[in-house]
Amino acid sequence: MDNDDLIRPTVRAVIRKGDLVLVQVKQAASGQRYLTLPGGRQEVGETMQHCLMRECLEEIGVAPEVGDVRHVADVFRKRAGGVRQLIEVLFDCAVPDAYVPVLGARPDKRQVATIWADPARPEAPFLPRYDLALMRGDAPVHLGRLDCATP
Repeated sequence: MDNDDLIRPTVRAVIRKGDLVLVQVKQAASGQRYLTLPGGRQEVGETMQHCLMRECLEEIGVAPEVGDVRHVADVFRKRAGGVRQLIEVLFDCAVPDAYVPVLGARPDKRQVATIWADPARPEAPFLPRYDLALMRGDAPVHLGRLDCATP
């Protein structure tokens, strides 16, 4: 079995500044833009917290202070050749007050910017739709199944 066929553990940072959330702006080959939370795939032998600090440093230029788990979701990402299941764990995180959004030294291949965004008024759609949970103070820890197709 190919490792790409396995369920993939992934971590995401929920970094807030008032009502805003720090997001990556990504652009598909079609030109369509969408928003994602910083983070990525956990490597073998790596803790989720260390993974999140590494991924954020690569993508948004800062290793955040990692707090408690906020949400867990079963994400089914449609892609060429099938569907990949991701178990995504979202952590509350913090960055220094003086942090200005930048691209990190190793941004994701589709990442074009890092911005503060209001999940109630996204400039582009969140993929997966974490904005729906981030706007609700009573959102459950387990968000269930989220289907996601990258444009």
